[in-house]
Amino acid sequence: MESFSNKEIIETIIVILISIAIYMTLKNIISKTFLKKAKKKSDKKALTTITVSTNVIKYLLIVATFLMILDIWGVDTKALLTSLGVVSVIVGLALQDLLKDIIAGTAILTEDQFQVGDNIKIGDFRGDVISLGLKTTKIRAYTGEVKIISNRNITEVINYSLKSSKSVVDIPTSYEDDIDKIREAIENVCQKLTKEKDYIIGEAQILGVEELADSSVNFRVTATTKPTYDIPFKRALLEEIVREFKRQNLTIPYPQVEVNYEK
Repeated sequence: MESFSNKEIIETIIVILISIAIYMTLKNIISKTFLKKAKKKSDKKALTTITVSTNVIKYLLIVATFLMILDIWGVDTKALLTSLGVVSVIVGLALQDLLKDIIAGTAILTEDQFQVGDNIKIGDFRGDVISLGLKTTKIRAYTGEVKIISNRNITEVINYSLKSSKSVVDIPTSYEDDIDKIREAIENVCQKLTKEKDYIIGEAQILGVEELADSSVNFRVTATTKPTYDIPFKRALLEEIVREFKRQNLTIPYPQVEVNYEK
């Protein structure tokens, strides 16, 4: 009896090791195949396909390995598979959330809603997709937080990587400075960025005065950029505005508090 048990244990370990070896081999083959195609196609598309394909293989191998182990230990797997029709309703109820996740994950992939590497917003959380599986999707914000979302809960998505982005920036200027000189300074910055930044599509443009605020005259600048480059454009614009305003001796307004003392 002891030798029989030892034999079953050894066979079980061998089956598990073979399954792991098969998984690693297939994973490497899939990765190499799709990464070669990525030279002509989108890298993000290839990464997404690799992730989902390896997940499918992993789940199938887990099921197959489990059935083989049951067979090693004397369980009649044929009868078990036959009886699955009877218990399928119970299993379906128990695993309905998992099935919803898998169905939703498949829909996300086939409908090309987003891919690994895309910058998306789900609810109030915005970040880059770092993992797209059949059960969950992982998104990492620019500050480092990672949000793990069950695929069934992803009902509405804003994808910032599908098309070009639109950047709209308001620049506060002083009431005391000459408005024509301000416009000229901002136009100089727009022209400079258009020449230097390859992520700008077309030209950065100054639209004019957007608002007469309490302590500033606000000019509006817009630019069409490559996907997700709206924020880098805003940062570059504001940096150049500070430099240009200093060169032109223009004032950047800031809140001031006037205090009067009574003697």
